[in-house]
Amino acid sequence: MINQEKKVTIKDIVEYFKLEILVEGDLEQNIETNDIHRAGYELTGFFMDKDELKRAVHVMGHKESEYLSRLCQNRRDQILDEYFSHKFPALVLSSKVKDIEHILERARIYNKVVLKTKNRTTEFIRDLNNYLKNMLGREIIINEAILLDVYGMGVLLKGERDLKIGAAIELIERGHKFISDQNILVKETARGLVGINTRALSEPEKDFYLLMGDDQEDINLTLNFGIVSNEMKKGIGLIVELEVWQEKKFYDRLGIDEVYENILGHPIKKVTLPARKGRNLAVVIETAAIDSRLKMLGVNSAKYFMEESQKIILEKKARKKRGENMDEKKISMEKFTKVNKLKVLYGEEYLKEHYITSTSITRPSMALSGYFNLEEEIYENKGLQLITNIELEYLKQLSPHKREENLEKFFSYNFPGMIICGDLELPQDFVDLVIKNKKIVLKSNERTPSRVIATLNTYLEQELAETLTVHGVFVEMYGLGILLTGKSGIGKSETALELIHRGHRLVADDLVKFRKTPDGDVVGTASKLPFFMEIRGLGIIDIKTLYGLSSVVITKNIEAIIEIKEQDSEDYLTRVNYSTGKDKILDKEVYKAELYMSSGRNAAAMVEIVVMNLMAKKLGHTKENAFMNLKGFLNK
Repeated sequence: MINQEKKVTIKDIVEYFKLEILVEGDLEQNIETNDIHRAGYELTGFFMDKDELKRAVHVMGHKESEYLSRLCQNRRDQILDEYFSHKFPALVLSSKVKDIEHILERARIYNKVVLKTKNRTTEFIRDLNNYLKNMLGREIIINEAILLDVYGMGVLLKGERDLKIGAAIELIERGHKFISDQNILVKETARGLVGINTRALSEPEKDFYLLMGDDQEDINLTLNFGIVSNEMKKGIGLIVELEVWQEKKFYDRLGIDEVYENILGHPIKKVTLPARKGRNLAVVIETAAIDSRLKMLGVNSAKYFMEESQKIILEKKARKKRGENMDEKKISMEKFTKVNKLKVLYGEEYLKEHYITSTSITRPSMALSGYFNLEEEIYENKGLQLITNIELEYLKQLSPHKREENLEKFFSYNFPGMIICGDLELPQDFVDLVIKNKKIVLKSNERTPSRVIATLNTYLEQELAETLTVHGVFVEMYGLGILLTGKSGIGKSETALELIHRGHRLVADDLVKFRKTPDGDVVGTASKLPFFMEIRGLGIIDIKTLYGLSSVVITKNIEAIIEIKEQDSEDYLTRVNYSTGKDKILDKEVYKAELYMSSGRNAAAMVEIVVMNLMAKKLGHTKENAFMNLKGFLNK
């Protein structure tokens, strides 16, 4: 790495900003720092031996000149003589400065350059600061790296050479831009570090070639991918270190603690990505670039995931402390109300505290009549109560004493809440007891009780059904629910990530929760926090935020399991074992295949082939049938 010193003269500044020269002085003086000082305390007669009085360009605005004009001549001359005796290269007056003759008179004595801008003080200071940063910024030359523009993010690839070249070629094929791979000029500017292709100046005939080395022919990117595949310069926002997978090395799985590498004193975020069989580095690099842009906007998926996970842990601890059965399946009234779009009439403040543990929805006609022999079966199981106009009409015909007695008994039981069917007006004594007993009352827009029961009961049966949690990644492919399994680190999440890039959708990563529906289907969803993925080297990413709503789906029926395994031999061809045939999840038989990945093969592409083969089988297109059809055709 070579640092290069840069110089700018006062004359360069005059010409660039079209400044008016009031006192010429020495315009060939070099400006060697981007320091700019707004004159202030010196004009009061207070001077300190600082760099800003020796090297910085000075700027004076209206307020400072107005202050000087109010001083008596002797005091003003004394201050200006002391001021101009310092070695700062030039003074620039803003457009608002007036009564400047006394300033120019003393400046001529000391041969000090005085200039004038048409801009206001703050505007000129900002523009001059940016100009000097760009012109005087430090520079270094970086080799053994490849600079690319990935989704608008300057990504500097470092590490093992073959990995860099392979990833770069695929990224360029995917439509990203190549900047440079040798003698990358990294320059400090007002907007940060910028990487520049220097070969365009020294070897224009090879300005956009990817150098292969080892006597291999270099790749002409313009010829192969078009001029749109190239770019002259790009700000550097991310460093990606590529290395061969090391089994015993720890790779970041959360992304909470970010790592930075300093270039010219600028901290640049750095991620280390390991490469192994079937892992598509280009897709992971694309995701790293998008996630970095997201974090620049203040959205940290990993931090949000950890905060939400902590809330879940604390909630479990609180439930355990209250003595609740942790294995008991239940749904909060808050979730039940929100999912089923029910209106809360009373008890909104209790929604988070009450849970449903039963699928039953009961019309309490017997209870309201005073018959409570079934109380243990009906009310202590925490079933919901459905109130219709019939129940209310029945209460009206009871004597006041009997109605009060029956309602008091009814409200003493521990059911989670009541649902009002249609537009009913509750009697005041009923409302009073609701409030007194801290009950929840919801309203359904559906007027037919049987439809309310059928709809809500179906939902409760699905939510409270037997469940099974499985380690893996669940995706929707071609409309089918596919569960990817395999040992830890085999590349399930990375394969799923590329499948998402190919237009398929994520259901759940890591822990997939399956439940059996009333009609016998097995449905999978995220066990806890949906749509987050864990990618080694990157940490936790939010697929929904990164790729949009079209990249995710909440639930999906499972159709097949594909177990990804590492091929023991070094054979190039990937092997698929269909002999396993079937597996079971919650007693439902599903198709199963084992995919043995070899080096150099794309796991996502092979998974697609396996799923397409499954689709063909479901439609009756087997290789045996195809052979018999062909044989019959040839025999004609």
